[in-house]
Amino acid sequence: KQWYQRRVRGDMNKREKTAEKAPEPEEYYEKANITASVKEVVSLLVENRPKDPIAFLSQYFGSLVEEVNVIVRAQRLVCLTHHSRPAFQDNVISAYKLLRDKGLNGKVHNELLKGLCNGIPGIITERLLEKLNCRELEAIPHQLFYSNVLACLVCHDYKKHAELLYRELGTVCDRGVCDALLQLLSVSVEQSKYDISSAVIARTISSANNYRQHYVSSEDFVISALDTYVDMIKTPS
Repeated sequence: KQWYQRRVRGDMNKREKTAEKAPEPEEYYEKANITASVKEVVSLLVENRPKDPIAFLSQYFGSLVEEVNVIVRAQRLVCLTHHSRPAFQDNVISAYKLLRDKGLNGKVHNELLKGLCNGIPGIITERLLEKLNCRELEAIPHQLFYSNVLACLVCHDYKKHAELLYRELGTVCDRGVCDALLQLLSVSVEQSKYDISSAVIARTISSANNYRQHYVSSEDFVISALDTYVDMIKTPS
């Protein structure tokens, strides 16, 4: 019994000492940088207003875990929301500052663009990067950074809308119709009108049916559309 009492008293003393050493919650939050991270993600959440906030939070904290790869984190920042949303500009500024503080130059800029082109056909990625790439030690101003990041993201939109247009063709997949629709797509993107009505598509197909040529595959159609898009990109002289 005495041994048991001594054991209980010893455990109580240990707990009291541990409690004395334990920092206050606020002190712990600051020391672990939790407060700053939570404030930042809440701010981003309010600015971006994602449809799936849980997935958004998961992506954000996942990028913090992978902070060793600062380019991956910058890529995730610019992809947090669609480029048509007002919050996109703030996200790009955050990504730019993140990379600038770590030593932003042409090499880092090129690696970021390469990551942003993931999902774009290889032949188009090569053309796009050749057009946007900077010299390895070149200083990258914010405006150039912004326009090149945007060019990569719009390329994904162009690809998506080209695929949707091809599906609208049904069985009418000849060169004449495809060329007419590619022209329609390029004009729409130049005017920042991504939603092309079914009526406009139907009229375009009907008028182009008089000039039927050989069959065009989905892959060829998308490549042709993206080629047109890359040709439209204007780079600093």
